[in-house]
Amino acid sequence: LVAVLAFAMLRFAAAARDARRNRKEHDTERAFVAGAMHDALSKLKAQEQAMSARAQASEHLSEQIVVSLTAGLLVVGADGTVQILNPAGRRLLGVPEGGIPRDYRDLLQHAAPVAEVIEECLTAGQPILRRALRIDRDDRTTHLGVTVSPFGVPARPEGVICLFSDLTNVVEL
Repeated sequence: LVAVLAFAMLRFAAAARDARRNRKEHDTERAFVAGAMHDALSKLKAQEQAMSARAQASEHLSEQIVVSLTAGLLVVGADGTVQILNPAGRRLLGVPEGGIPRDYRDLLQHAAPVAEVIEECLTAGQPILRRALRIDRDDRTTHLGVTVSPFGVPARPEGVICLFSDLTNVVEL
């Protein structure tokens, strides 16, 4: 009986010693895992900041390109909303500074041929390349070279991009 009790006590002491050793190993593992997660989160935050900086730089570059174009640029959504009209486009269409009408038909009420070409592209989903349009205004006639391209899925475009330039001088020659 004494031998069995002594054996049990030794096993109990060995188990307690093993438990202490395992706890130290688990604490070490927990610290390692916590450190690894902290490092991974730091890397992800750094990547997020870098991506955000690249996105801002890309957006800034896109804005500069749109503003710098000498040709008119009009982007219209599939629902007919005006998404972009650059300064050259305002000038060529005679749109005053300030707010832009939400619907392209309202924007182009004095340039109906352009509105018709945009409608054609939105309906057909096919690009219209280098079409010459005549726009008669009260005081003068303007000739525009227009290209309209759908973007998105061809069968159901998300909108159109309309590029146009003034051909009046060329036509008058």
